[in-house]
Amino acid sequence: MLEDEVHPFYPYTKEDVQEIRGELGLKESTIQEDVDAIVEWFLKQPHLVEAGIDRNFVERMLIISKGSMEKVKRRLDSYYKYRLLAPEIIQNREKVLSDSEDLWTSYLQIAMPKLFKGHRVSVVKFINPEPSVFSCEGFLRNTFMLADIRLRTDYFLGDIWVLDMKHATFSHLLRLNPALMQKSANLFHEGLGVRIKSIHIINATSVLNNAISFMRQFFSAKLMDRVVVHESLDDLYMSVPKRYLPKDYGGEEPAMAEFKDKYEKELRSTKTKQFLIESMKMVSDEKKRPNSDINEEFLAGSFRKLDFD
Repeated sequence: MLEDEVHPFYPYTKEDVQEIRGELGLKESTIQEDVDAIVEWFLKQPHLVEAGIDRNFVERMLIISKGSMEKVKRRLDSYYKYRLLAPEIIQNREKVLSDSEDLWTSYLQIAMPKLFKGHRVSVVKFINPEPSVFSCEGFLRNTFMLADIRLRTDYFLGDIWVLDMKHATFSHLLRLNPALMQKSANLFHEGLGVRIKSIHIINATSVLNNAISFMRQFFSAKLMDRVVVHESLDDLYMSVPKRYLPKDYGGEEPAMAEFKDKYEKELRSTKTKQFLIESMKMVSDEKKRPNSDINEEFLAGSFRKLDFD
């Protein structure tokens, strides 16, 4: 299990923690009491107890849920459930992390080291215009491995995403698997519940409208309404200042290629690799869930057709 220490991917300061807790009106003593109560509840759930849980994770979920214990309980239940139902993106990590092939070959996905008003800025950049290199399964798998690390080591109010679509094509879009997208959307919305403050698109191409139409089939209208398309970097700076961006976009943080090398090395380090493999066990046992037929509930209307309006 990752310890309660500053992670190289997601650093934060004591002042950041105080600011975030102050924004939510939470005190240290109250947080620890609530974490105790949630862990106690979790250990009484027959379909969850064997999957394991730790206090760092519960505290992060409490912050994400703005201090609502009931929301945390619902989200934890959904989190473990939807991880079980998405083995393609949650399991088989040992093989992937043991291979010598790079995890990021067609795109980069990097979190900036400084928090911006309590929010973590993440940048996604397509680096290979060849669609055949892009894997939807790999993209989602990597995303949720990073999420597992964040939910133990980061401390944040929410996310700000910057998406560089310069090399994104319609053929890339066709490689997005609707079933996997639905599973990841369920896990993201119902399980993680991370608040997305805004999504900033730069270097938009003709595929943008198709991409937004496709994503609306899986993600909430509230989230999609937070998409902002920027005509220039100067326009982006009005929303995300330079000090929170990589050099690739005129920012003050290191270039994304430098971050990539660190990410590849860290995920394959003995400690982090073992943590990510152990995290695969964090799934519910639906045979032990009281009074529920999870498969019928999930399969009814979950998979939508691929539609580009």
